[in-house]
Amino acid sequence: MDHTPGGAGSATGDRERLIVRVEGTYRARLPSFAEVRALAEAFGESVSADPEATIRVVLVLEELFTNTVAHGYPAGSEGPVWVSLDLAGNAIEITYEDAGPPFDPIGGAPAVPRPDEEQTLGGVGLALVRGLCASARYARDGDRNRVILTVATGTAASPPATAL
Repeated sequence: MDHTPGGAGSATGDRERLIVRVEGTYRARLPSFAEVRALAEAFGESVSADPEATIRVVLVLEELFTNTVAHGYPAGSEGPVWVSLDLAGNAIEITYEDAGPPFDPIGGAPAVPRPDEEQTLGGVGLALVRGLCASARYARDGDRNRVILTVATGTAASPPATAL
């Protein structure tokens, strides 16, 4: 199985502090990204996030996922990738994990080159991730790389009428 069926979702708390979360586990292979994207798009729609915020979440996940497939695991190993999305006030919090070798994509990301600078191949995607997020942090937790990123929604997202 490529992921947990449909991802898992939950909503807890009272109306003023409702926590909405979805999560899924995926194989690190490029075709699996379609399922990650579907999770992010469904989450954005379910919490009424503005479309631009949902696009930013998808772009961030695509860059991280592609890097995990290309660099995080040995070719053909299809190791696990864990993704969770949480509604956090006016933001969507992304937690992205893999079990590849230790790598900090936040601290290791180069600055976006200026137009007058000579550009080298690679690294620009991680700078894009930083630029799309209001905050980002990395931790190595046991055998997992964990990146927690916050994408502003621009407007207050709303919890779904029913639990996910």
